[in-house]
Amino acid sequence: MKNRKLILSIAGILMLVLAIFLASKLASNQREAPAEERTSNKVVVHTVTVQNGQVQTYVPLTGRVVAADRVDLYAEVSGVSSYGARPFKAGNRFGKGEVLIRINSEEFSRSLASAKSQFMSLIATVLPDLKIDFDEAYPAWRDYLKNMDVHKPLAELPEVQDEQLKFFLTGRNIYSTYYNLLESETRLGKYIIRAPFDGTLTETYINQSSLVRTGQQLGEFIRQGSFELEASVTFDKLLELEIGDEVPFREVNGEKTFTGKLARMNEKVDAESQLVKVYFTLTDPNLKSGMYLEGRLPSREFENASQLPAATLVDDSFVFVINNGKAEKREVEILSRTSQHIVVGGLTDGEKIIADKKNSAFEGTEVEAI
Repeated sequence: MKNRKLILSIAGILMLVLAIFLASKLASNQREAPAEERTSNKVVVHTVTVQNGQVQTYVPLTGRVVAADRVDLYAEVSGVSSYGARPFKAGNRFGKGEVLIRINSEEFSRSLASAKSQFMSLIATVLPDLKIDFDEAYPAWRDYLKNMDVHKPLAELPEVQDEQLKFFLTGRNIYSTYYNLLESETRLGKYIIRAPFDGTLTETYINQSSLVRTGQQLGEFIRQGSFELEASVTFDKLLELEIGDEVPFREVNGEKTFTGKLARMNEKVDAESQLVKVYFTLTDPNLKSGMYLEGRLPSREFENASQLPAATLVDDSFVFVINNGKAEKREVEILSRTSQHIVVGGLTDGEKIIADKKNSAFEGTEVEAI
């Protein structure tokens, strides 16, 4: 019984000590609890610092490279195709005059030889009359017939000064037959398509032994190393350009650089974009048709001016300056502008300009610059 009372007394004392300890711990935590942090009403903004000085402006130029000399190849006759100096495949290069493709002309060649043979017979029928009535012209026409070959191009007819002889030959259809044969010879030449200049096939639409029809497109052929770039500029920038100006260009997604020379300027302003097209020539073996290039043409220089991001501009002629921790809307003089930058005057060195896009309602807002 005594042991039981002793155990209960000890348990009561322990519970009392534990209660005192918990109460003191709770009071300590309440004293150490931090005060509620203040919330700031300031808006964090990005800024640029004004640095006045000499500013060189540029005319931005962007365009796609195309071949300066490009020929679309079409068939003017029909027949079965065959390769020329090399397979008629995109990427193959040909020298000027080399055969790009042949179209079988065997049937037409035989028909032309037959027509030439008939022409020889026609001349032979008039030779006796020439010997009697125009004996001075007879030797020339006799030699012409003697040297004629149905498998070779026609030679030029003997010159005729006598008016009566001309009427006589015309009446015997000598001239009409001769010019018909010349036309046929020209047509025979269209069965062989040759390279008009040193270049490369970029597109082909037929294969070996394909049946070619009159008017069918066969491919595309471009000159090697000669390219052109078309760009657009505003009309006011056009006044700063001159034929012959050289501009450095570089790949949009690369590091290679090329030099372009201004060759032409369009006289027409696009009604929708209000831009004018200008054309640059480029000659470089590393260029490829279809590449996109960008360049900058030096334009005007401004003294005591500052260049700012275009995003700083508000309401076309204002910027936000940080003054005593607040955004202050201030009018500036716009000297030049592009899609990315503006050149302005009227600001003081060291002033902080808000670079984030804001509207007029932002004026007077407390800001914190970063």
